[in-house]
Amino acid sequence: MNNLIRAEIFKLRRNKAFWAIFAAIAGLSTLMHLLIITDWWYMSGTVFDEAGMSELNALSVYIVPLFFNLIVSTLAGYFISNEYSQTSVIKNQIISGNNRTYIFLAKYIVFTLAAIVVTIVIPFAIGAMIVLLAGDGGIFTDQSLLYLGRSYALFFLHFLSFTAIVMIISVITEDSGRTILYTLFLSIAMFVLEQLVTVMPIRTIYEKTMFYHFDLSFNYSLTSAEVITSILIGIISLTVLLFVGTLVFRRKEIK
Repeated sequence: MNNLIRAEIFKLRRNKAFWAIFAAIAGLSTLMHLLIITDWWYMSGTVFDEAGMSELNALSVYIVPLFFNLIVSTLAGYFISNEYSQTSVIKNQIISGNNRTYIFLAKYIVFTLAAIVVTIVIPFAIGAMIVLLAGDGGIFTDQSLLYLGRSYALFFLHFLSFTAIVMIISVITEDSGRTILYTLFLSIAMFVLEQLVTVMPIRTIYEKTMFYHFDLSFNYSLTSAEVITSILIGIISLTVLLFVGTLVFRRKEIK
């Protein structure tokens, strides 16, 4: 398993798409945070506003599924789907002969770590650094740090399930373009359900999905019951999706 993970990390380090996304997100994050700190761009009504950290409003963009889906699906398209030949055979001499479950998990772990870096770590790290350099570090009180820790912990848990879905789609479609397109359709469908559907049975089902809990994670006031429910949904979703992913991956031919 360790050798498989190291092999995936080696491939990730040589993947030009990953470094292009890394540079693009770093540049975009820097620009967005600077515009907000200097009052060139005004955002209001965000979850960070409610928490008294309006200087970090740019982060609200990166917690919206419609936006971070583009980052994660693009990474999957050029890191996972790119390994398939035109005959739907995985082109990888290193992984041949290994247990399929370990192969899938190794790919999932490295892909997810890469997605977390470009989607969560880079935007937050750049935002915090710019806020501190601008002399606004006073927003990082014990209460605000507790809020950020709880919110990002819940968001992180559901993000793991999201990357599992994207990876499954990339394995099924075997094409970078279709991976991006199908995951975008999925995000749009969930967005429509959130905004338009009021029928209680459907609404209740939607509220048990990770897409609903992406938003819920950053609510300033969450009850203990809501936190526990969110954690349980995240763990169950991740377990089911990883099981489905291994089943799908076992059907693929490896050469």
